[in-house]
Amino acid sequence: MWIVAVTVGAALGLILVPLSLTVAIVVAAVAISALLLLVVQYSPVLEVADGRFHLGRAQIEVELLGVPEVLGGEEWARTIGQDFEPLAHHCVRGWTRTGLRIEVRDPEDPTTAWVASTRRPDDLALALRTAQTLHEQGRG
Repeated sequence: MWIVAVTVGAALGLILVPLSLTVAIVVAAVAISALLLLVVQYSPVLEVADGRFHLGRAQIEVELLGVPEVLGGEEWARTIGQDFEPLAHHCVRGWTRTGLRIEVRDPEDPTTAWVASTRRPDDLALALRTAQTLHEQGRG
């Protein structure tokens, strides 16, 4: 998306070159800046904080999740391909080849699992397990 934002912004400026080079440069700079800001603003963030797992704008309490399953290679390809779960909450980027699948254990939630692509699935799984452990210790 970074490359697309820069390319589209530059193209907008390039269109205006026949009118005025100065205007074209200003429009390109403003368009590139605005598009990069949008890319940053709308990029999903995966975070474990305050006993909640945040996946983009969605969030769920860690105690409602099962054990995180780290997936890579063929397992990951199968999870987002032929074994795709329509009832799961997905946050997948096509260029990332690893991710997590975490079962949702809330009987009232129709969502079966959360599936998220990440370049650091082991770190995210560790953060989830740690938050789950801290929650269990706080309850007991």
